[in-house]
Amino acid sequence: MRLVQIIQSLLLLLSVVLAGCTGYVGEDRPGTATAQADRAVRLATQIGQSLQATRETGDQQATATTISRQTLLEETGQWQILLSDTFDENRFGWFTGEQEDPALASMTWSIDGGKYRWQGKSTSGFVWWVTPESEAVTDFYLSASIQQNSQPDLGECGLVFRQSSDGDYYLFEVNGSNRYALYLHSADGWETLIDWTLHPAISAGGPNRLEVIAQGAYFAFSINDEFIADYSDERLSQGAVGLLVGLSNPDEEATWEFDDFMLRIP
Repeated sequence: MRLVQIIQSLLLLLSVVLAGCTGYVGEDRPGTATAQADRAVRLATQIGQSLQATRETGDQQATATTISRQTLLEETGQWQILLSDTFDENRFGWFTGEQEDPALASMTWSIDGGKYRWQGKSTSGFVWWVTPESEAVTDFYLSASIQQNSQPDLGECGLVFRQSSDGDYYLFEVNGSNRYALYLHSADGWETLIDWTLHPAISAGGPNRLEVIAQGAYFAFSINDEFIADYSDERLSQGAVGLLVGLSNPDEEATWEFDDFMLRIP
């Protein structure tokens, strides 16, 4: 329908232009006007065909991408399980206890009742991550159920992946305002790869299940079994995976719970 409207608009515009030519006096003017009209119709037809071809190509590419993504998701279901944790006990060396950084925050971790619980109070805006005992990975499927149990809305939590020994890593996270984001942390600081984006797949009350598929420089992201975004970046090729929380402002407090942590590799 949109394509038809565009063609009709083009024809209407050209007819208005050509109507201005009919007032000329001279034997050659009617012939010229007719020729212009013929050319106008051919031009409009060509534009319409080009627009249609472009739209069809875009549809085909989108369909091919969806099929490729679905194929990749099915493949990851057959990958080797490297780590599967329901947090019934601490089998993978997750940090528990208390830590404090006077410039950032005080944090408490515990594994209890099948949950990995975090509690934090900020001194300033901060993020804090924890990784399990596991090898560095390149291509992988990573997922976990994540829930923030208290305000503020700008509290955040998510998955860390391809974390290097230098402290570089990618971060895929959600916040209490039903938004998700993707960041890269490196020696140069924070780089926003996907800015905070509202998405209906995110549950306000939680929990939310976050998934990351990494294959080479390509990343695909899902929340609650719904694909939401993909991104390509080749700067970090391998590293550890883990969990992360954060608060944006001083003197904020929040609690988080993590469950069903899963890591698969080809």
